[in-house]
Amino acid sequence: MKRYAIILMGIFVLMSQLTAQQYTEYELKSAYLFNFAKFVEYPEKTFSSSRDPFIIGVYGNDAFLEVLQTIIKGRTVFNRPVIAISVSMPEEMINCQIIYFSRITITQAILYLEYIGNKPILTVADNVENFCEKGGMINFTPQYSHKRFEINPNAAQRANIVISSKLLSLAKIVNDAEVKF
Repeated sequence: MKRYAIILMGIFVLMSQLTAQQYTEYELKSAYLFNFAKFVEYPEKTFSSSRDPFIIGVYGNDAFLEVLQTIIKGRTVFNRPVIAISVSMPEEMINCQIIYFSRITITQAILYLEYIGNKPILTVADNVENFCEKGGMINFTPQYSHKRFEINPNAAQRANIVISSKLLSLAKIVNDAEVKF
Protein backbone atom coordinates (compact mmCIF):
# COMPACT_ATOMS: atom_id res chain seq x y z
CA MET A 1 0.00 0.00 0.00
CA LYS A 2 2.88 2.33 0.83
CA ARG A 3 4.39 1.77 -2.62
CA TYR A 4 1.14 2.73 -4.28
CA ALA A 5 1.11 5.97 -2.31
CA ILE A 6 4.62 6.94 -3.44
CA ILE A 7 3.88 6.63 -7.15
CA LEU A 8 0.35 7.96 -6.90
CA MET A 9 1.58 10.99 -4.95
CA GLY A 10 3.88 11.89 -7.84
CA ILE A 11 1.04 11.53 -10.30
CA PHE A 12 -1.35 13.58 -8.16
CA VAL A 13 1.20 16.38 -7.73
CA LEU A 14 1.60 16.49 -11.48
CA MET A 15 -2.15 16.31 -12.04
CA SER A 16 -2.88 19.10 -9.53
CA GLN A 17 -1.42 21.54 -12.02
CA LEU A 18 -4.11 20.69 -14.52
CA THR A 19 -7.14 22.94 -14.45
CA ALA A 20 -9.92 20.40 -15.03
CA GLN A 21 -11.54 18.48 -12.17
CA GLN A 22 -11.90 15.31 -14.21
CA TYR A 23 -8.84 14.02 -15.99
CA THR A 24 -8.92 12.67 -19.48
CA GLU A 25 -7.43 9.32 -20.42
CA TYR A 26 -4.61 11.14 -22.22
CA GLU A 27 -3.81 13.28 -19.18
CA LEU A 28 -3.62 10.25 -16.91
CA LYS A 29 -1.52 8.21 -19.33
CA SER A 30 0.79 11.20 -19.89
CA ALA A 31 1.31 11.49 -16.14
CA TYR A 32 2.04 7.78 -15.88
CA LEU A 33 4.44 7.93 -18.84
CA PHE A 34 6.36 10.85 -17.34
CA ASN A 35 6.55 9.11 -13.97
CA PHE A 36 7.72 5.83 -15.52
CA ALA A 37 10.94 7.68 -16.42
CA LYS A 38 11.56 8.42 -12.75
CA PHE A 39 11.44 4.73 -11.84
CA VAL A 40 13.80 3.48 -14.52
CA GLU A 41 17.61 3.40 -14.57
CA TYR A 42 19.37 3.66 -17.92
CA PRO A 43 22.92 2.56 -18.76
CA GLU A 44 25.65 5.14 -18.19
CA LYS A 45 26.26 5.79 -21.89
CA THR A 46 22.62 6.40 -22.78
CA PHE A 47 23.28 10.08 -23.42
CA SER A 48 26.16 11.30 -25.57
CA SER A 49 26.55 14.57 -23.66
CA SER A 50 25.40 16.21 -20.44
CA ARG A 51 23.26 18.63 -22.48
CA ASP A 52 21.14 16.00 -24.20
CA PRO A 53 17.43 16.17 -23.37
CA PHE A 54 15.39 13.21 -22.19
CA ILE A 55 13.26 12.37 -25.26
CA ILE A 56 9.86 10.68 -25.27
CA GLY A 57 8.80 9.61 -28.76
CA VAL A 58 5.12 9.17 -29.55
CA TYR A 59 4.09 6.94 -32.43
CA GLY A 60 0.61 7.09 -33.92
CA ASN A 61 -1.29 9.67 -31.88
CA ASP A 62 -0.74 13.41 -32.32
CA ALA A 63 -3.61 14.28 -29.95
CA PHE A 64 -1.86 12.33 -27.18
CA LEU A 65 1.44 14.01 -28.07
CA GLU A 66 -0.11 17.46 -27.55
CA VAL A 67 -1.39 16.51 -24.09
CA LEU A 68 1.95 14.96 -23.16
CA GLN A 69 3.81 18.09 -24.26
CA THR A 70 1.59 20.17 -21.97
CA ILE A 71 2.14 17.80 -19.02
CA ILE A 72 5.95 17.73 -19.34
CA LYS A 73 6.51 21.39 -20.19
CA GLY A 74 9.31 22.76 -18.02
CA ARG A 75 9.95 19.40 -16.31
CA THR A 76 13.17 17.44 -16.02
CA VAL A 77 14.24 13.82 -15.71
CA PHE A 78 17.77 13.06 -14.49
CA ASN A 79 18.40 16.83 -14.50
CA ARG A 80 17.67 16.94 -18.22
CA PRO A 81 14.84 18.81 -19.89
CA VAL A 82 12.10 16.46 -21.10
CA ILE A 83 10.77 16.81 -24.61
CA ALA A 84 8.14 14.82 -26.49
CA ILE A 85 8.31 14.36 -30.23
CA SER A 86 6.31 12.60 -32.90
CA VAL A 87 8.06 9.59 -34.41
CA SER A 88 6.90 7.68 -37.45
CA MET A 89 10.07 6.03 -38.75
CA PRO A 90 12.27 3.54 -36.92
CA GLU A 91 15.32 5.76 -37.43
CA GLU A 92 13.63 8.51 -35.38
CA MET A 93 13.10 6.16 -32.44
CA ILE A 94 16.78 5.43 -31.84
CA ASN A 95 17.44 8.79 -30.13
CA CYS A 96 14.54 8.42 -27.70
CA GLN A 97 14.67 7.16 -24.13
CA ILE A 98 10.97 6.21 -24.17
CA ILE A 99 8.81 5.24 -27.14
CA TYR A 100 5.04 5.29 -26.65
CA PHE A 101 3.14 3.25 -29.24
CA SER A 102 -0.49 4.22 -29.74
CA ARG A 103 -2.93 3.05 -32.37
CA ILE A 104 -0.66 0.29 -33.54
CA THR A 105 -1.22 -3.38 -34.29
CA ILE A 106 0.89 -6.06 -32.67
CA THR A 107 2.32 -6.90 -36.11
CA GLN A 108 3.53 -3.30 -36.55
CA ALA A 109 4.80 -3.20 -32.97
CA ILE A 110 6.85 -6.36 -33.46
CA LEU A 111 8.59 -4.81 -36.48
CA TYR A 112 9.52 -1.70 -34.48
CA LEU A 113 10.61 -3.76 -31.46
CA GLU A 114 12.88 -5.82 -33.72
CA TYR A 115 14.39 -2.63 -35.16
CA ILE A 116 14.98 -1.16 -31.70
CA GLY A 117 16.46 -4.48 -30.55
CA ASN A 118 18.23 -4.28 -27.21
CA LYS A 119 18.93 -0.56 -27.28
CA PRO A 120 18.20 1.17 -23.95
CA ILE A 121 14.80 2.51 -24.98
CA LEU A 122 11.81 1.97 -22.70
CA THR A 123 9.03 0.69 -24.97
CA VAL A 124 5.49 1.45 -23.82
CA ALA A 125 2.25 0.60 -25.64
CA ASP A 126 -1.34 1.66 -25.25
CA ASN A 127 -3.37 -1.50 -24.80
CA VAL A 128 -1.71 -3.53 -27.56
CA GLU A 129 -2.60 -7.18 -27.09
CA ASN A 130 0.46 -9.37 -26.37
CA PHE A 131 2.85 -6.39 -26.51
CA CYS A 132 4.84 -7.49 -23.46
CA GLU A 133 4.71 -11.14 -24.46
CA LYS A 134 6.32 -10.20 -27.78
CA GLY A 135 9.17 -8.21 -26.20
CA GLY A 136 7.69 -4.83 -25.29
CA MET A 137 8.45 -3.50 -21.81
CA ILE A 138 5.28 -1.78 -20.54
CA ASN A 139 1.72 -2.00 -21.82
CA PHE A 140 -1.29 -0.07 -20.53
CA THR A 141 -4.13 -2.51 -19.93
CA PRO A 142 -7.85 -2.08 -20.62
CA GLN A 143 -9.66 0.56 -18.59
CA TYR A 144 -11.26 -1.64 -15.94
CA SER A 145 -8.51 -4.18 -15.37
CA HIS A 146 -7.21 -4.65 -11.82
CA LYS A 147 -3.68 -3.58 -12.78
CA ARG A 148 -3.39 -0.46 -14.95
CA PHE A 149 -0.31 -1.72 -16.79
CA GLU A 150 1.81 -4.78 -17.32
CA ILE A 151 5.61 -4.98 -17.39
CA ASN A 152 8.02 -7.40 -18.98
CA PRO A 153 11.18 -7.11 -16.83
CA ASN A 154 13.04 -9.55 -19.10
CA ALA A 155 12.74 -7.18 -22.07
CA ALA A 156 13.99 -4.30 -19.93
CA GLN A 157 16.91 -6.37 -18.66
CA ARG A 158 17.96 -7.26 -22.21
CA ALA A 159 18.14 -3.52 -22.95
CA ASN A 160 20.18 -2.88 -19.78
CA ILE A 161 17.27 -0.94 -18.28
CA VAL A 162 16.49 -1.45 -14.60
CA ILE A 163 12.87 -0.94 -13.59
CA SER A 164 12.38 -0.05 -9.93
CA SER A 165 10.77 -2.64 -7.70
CA LYS A 166 8.32 0.10 -6.67
CA LEU A 167 7.01 0.29 -10.22
CA LEU A 168 7.10 -3.47 -10.68
CA SER A 169 4.94 -3.93 -7.57
CA LEU A 170 2.14 -1.95 -9.23
CA ALA A 171 2.10 -3.95 -12.44
CA LYS A 172 1.09 -7.32 -13.76
CA ILE A 173 4.40 -9.04 -14.53
CA VAL A 174 4.64 -10.68 -17.96
CA ASN A 175 7.49 -12.98 -18.93
CA ASP A 176 8.19 -13.39 -22.63
CA ALA A 177 10.63 -16.22 -21.96
CA GLU A 178 7.67 -18.49 -21.14
CA VAL A 179 6.14 -17.92 -24.57
CA LYS A 180 9.29 -18.80 -26.52
CA PHE A 181 9.90 -22.40 -25.44
